[in-house]
Amino acid sequence: MKTKKIPAYFSFRIYLTSLLLFLMLVFPISLIMLFKYGPYWLEEKGLTQSVQQYSNTAQNQVSNDQTLALNDSLNAQQLLQADKQFEATSNPREIRFGNAVSLLFRMLTVALLLGFAFNYPFQRFFKNKRKGKDPGEKLGRFCRKWLLQVPLINSAILAFSFGIALVFMGIEVFGADIESTTSRQFYRQFFFIAIFASFLSTFFMFFWFRFRVRFKYLEHVYDSVSLYKSPINKTGNHLVHHLWINSIMTTLLPLSIVIFYLSLSISSIQTSIENKPSTEQAEVLFGKYLHIIDNTDMLLSAKLFYVNAIDSLLMFVGIFSGILISIIYLFFFVNWTNQSIIIPIEEMLQKMRERDKSELEQLAVVRTTDEIGKLAVGYNEMAGRITANIRELKQTTAASQRFVPQQFLNILGKHHITEVMLGDQIQKEMTVLFVDIKSFTALSEQLSPKANFDFMNAYLKYMEPVIRKHQGFIDKFIGDSIMALFAEKPEHALDAALEMQDCLQVFNAELVKNGMESIATGTGIHTGSLMLGMVGGEGRMEGTVISDAVNLASRIQGLSRIFDEKIIFSETTLQKLQNPEYYTFKYLDEVKVKGRVNTVKIYALQSLNIQKI
Repeated sequence: MKTKKIPAYFSFRIYLTSLLLFLMLVFPISLIMLFKYGPYWLEEKGLTQSVQQYSNTAQNQVSNDQTLALNDSLNAQQLLQADKQFEATSNPREIRFGNAVSLLFRMLTVALLLGFAFNYPFQRFFKNKRKGKDPGEKLGRFCRKWLLQVPLINSAILAFSFGIALVFMGIEVFGADIESTTSRQFYRQFFFIAIFASFLSTFFMFFWFRFRVRFKYLEHVYDSVSLYKSPINKTGNHLVHHLWINSIMTTLLPLSIVIFYLSLSISSIQTSIENKPSTEQAEVLFGKYLHIIDNTDMLLSAKLFYVNAIDSLLMFVGIFSGILISIIYLFFFVNWTNQSIIIPIEEMLQKMRERDKSELEQLAVVRTTDEIGKLAVGYNEMAGRITANIRELKQTTAASQRFVPQQFLNILGKHHITEVMLGDQIQKEMTVLFVDIKSFTALSEQLSPKANFDFMNAYLKYMEPVIRKHQGFIDKFIGDSIMALFAEKPEHALDAALEMQDCLQVFNAELVKNGMESIATGTGIHTGSLMLGMVGGEGRMEGTVISDAVNLASRIQGLSRIFDEKIIFSETTLQKLQNPEYYTFKYLDEVKVKGRVNTVKIYALQSLNIQKI
């Protein structure tokens, strides 16, 4: 599995995106409300009639004089007089509400600065990691301590800034009476919109940071053991919670925005028309349903509403902006939900496909505390048990090979000891080697039982590796004797016998150093056809070889005492050598051994012929 690229740590873009979403939620609605409440403000301030008078005067002046200069002069006079009337009717509470809005922007700037201060160590840590530098123990310790708290702390910073500004704004809106009914209604609606938008922005920031921490940063900060044991808070939640949140953000949010804009766009018939509407007005309001309505009270009912042309235009603009914001939320939340499910599952699938990996490399990172995280924990527990079983099986196999060598199984055509059945056998030409310690009986009588075992184990520690080195294996130990088989070439047996003599000299030096007498060994070698297989019963069986060649090799080894030679081999073995000139040997005799009718020619192996090799 390829090593994941170290990601860049970013926080400013998350803050900036969250604040932009806040502004996109608040200001389009605020502008639409300004358009909606504008005529009511003009009416409350007594400017509607003045503006109408100025408009009529301007029309009369333009029609009489047909000059553009007079129109410009009159417009300037109108604006000047309108400004004076606005200044005269200005309310200090309206000015203080403007200060509350200004405080909101200042607190958002503070949030950016606090966010930068908190996230800067993480940016340094990942920047150093990306450049291949050591971040340092102090910085690494800080990141390990606080990384999992990054979503909560950053969202708390933003929520704190929003909270300070909105508390001050709430005091200004609800703490004192505002003379203008329209202004009071506008400020309160703006206040609740700001609360709603601040909640969504904070919510958005929390989930973005949480996604980045869990699926981008986690494995680059914590060590492997911590990752697989889940450093995430174990209180946890459920996958259904993520799906509900996703559904709310993709369904209820757009719906609530549409409903809100609809509520801003409708007007009450009763407040708009004081008296009974005219026929033309009624036709516009009720259309084809007018002929079934003949109740005047119903026409002026407070329960009936309508949408005028300007409000309908504003409604469509507002709904479009709301849907645009909802699409942004939809894109992010669907992507986060999708990745939070796909990434852990793909990691586990990849781990399942991997082979020849270490125990930790086979485990999956636990990223969440929902059902996906529990699945990763369960997978790691299962992988741990499987790894432990495999380790135990390997140990068992290694132990079994000490009793039944792997070469023995290979000759039988088996891969594992569990495949071996009683009666399995094969006939094959092999070379048999017998090694025996001369005068061991007298030596063993001087040693205690434990000392005898220690002596033999020390001796075999030198001899057994030599046999394996030359592609042979020990079939059995017979007291102080070793019976070894060489399935490939007889040269392997001769080479092993010579090297065993070299190792014996080293072993004897150790014996002398410990105050013991040195020992001598005799080796007999013969090549012939063997029956190799499994013998025994249901409760006990073992691998062995059955052949006259085994008996002959044992008899030849016994002749080493008579001829006082270290290594003796048969003529059959000599005939099987591909390059007999590589060895220095001498002819000893033609002997008749016990249990055989025919005589056997034997040779004494002395050394390797280095010049020939």
